[in-house]
Order: sequence, then C-alpha cells, then structure tokens
Amino acid sequence: MGSTKESQRRVGPLLMALLAVVLAGTAMVGVLRRGEPPAPAPADDPADPGPRLSSTRVVGRSRGNREFELRAGSIVDEGEWVRLEAIEDGVLYRDGEPQVTFAARSGRWHRASNDLVLTGHVVLVYDGRVELVSERLEWRAADDLVVSPGPVDVTTGSELISAGAMEADLDAERVRFYSGVRIERSAGGWAEVPEMMYWLEDGRLEGYGPGRAVFIRSGP
Repeated sequence: MGSTKESQRRVGPLLMALLAVVLAGTAMVGVLRRGEPPAPAPADDPADPGPRLSSTRVVGRSRGNREFELRAGSIVDEGEWVRLEAIEDGVLYRDGEPQVTFAARSGRWHRASNDLVLTGHVVLVYDGRVELVSERLEWRAADDLVVSPGPVDVTTGSELISAGAMEADLDAERVRFYSGVRIERSAGGWAEVPEMMYWLEDGRLEGYGPGRAVFIRSGP
C-alpha cells in the first residue's frame, strides 16, 4: 500500500503538467518573446519520452500576432523545447495571412524564441507554387528566415533547383542557394554555379561565381 500511495503522489504532478501542455497546445500558446537564442535541441530519448499528448494543434504567437500554427500527431514537453511528431497542416503567417504551408515527420518548437526545427521529409510550399523538400528545415522566427543546413530540392514549375544548403528570407521574398547549386529546366538544359539567388515574387534567378551550363535548343 505504501508503494501504491507513493506512485500516486508521483503521478499527480505529471498529470498537472500534461493538462498545462493541453491548454497551451489546443488554444493559443500566448505571446512569446523574440530575441532569446534557443538552447540546443535535446536529443531524442525513446526510453524516456516524457509527458505525451496526441492530436494537438499548436499556435505560435509573438506580440499578439500569429506566426505559425500546425497540427501534430503527438507532442512531448521537454522544458524549453516541445517535441512534435507527425506534423501536418503547418502554416507560416505574414501580416496575418498564410504565406507558407509545411509538413514533416517530426520537429521541435522552442517556446521562448518561437523557433521551429523540422526534420524528416520536410515539404514546404510557398504561395501554392514553389515546393521545397529537405530532410531538415529551421524556421528562425526573429529573423523571418527559413534555413536548410543540408541538401535541398526546390521545384518552381519550370526549374528544379538542387543545392547543398539554402537560406530563405521570407520578408524580402528572396532565397539564397549555396554549397554547390544545380538548376535543371523542364524545357531541357542545366546549369551549375557555386551560389544562386532566387526571387520568389517574379521567379528571377541569378547565379554567382564560375559555373558551367548546357542549353537545349527547342524547335527546328
């Protein structure tokens, strides 16, 4: 009996923590502070998952403005970070309007900074017309940046852009590809350059540094 009572006493605080996370995840997370550098994301520990919730919607806000929202198959409270699994219906907002949609196998959200780290077949779509695929994407809320520190593929409709890394400034609607860039055109031909800039609004491309290209002539 003593052991049972002791277990009940330990379970009580855990249930209270779960309830607190439910309220934060299903309503609004509240106003979050910018500018606080996030602590390193903790590594996954399958043996100690911590408090876990299922089918929860998370909304990130800053200064009263909605910055992102997403639905997660489950979330795990890890202190400064919240682990997210089976992410879908994700949206990044600009001036209150949806700008980017995304999905990923998993991710982490930093409470204080509103930063998101998405991992595992991350698919991001800008304005319904530009699709980005990577194994890891980072949303740096304070700078309005989407960063892929590793390989990334972007389909624009007429081009497939592959690069070793990428940094997208959503406020300026400008994407920088670097660490080796290859562009393949649907009409034929390709080009390779060390670095390239892509403007989201008008689809303009600019390559920088020495490169090479093959152009396929269409028609007779």
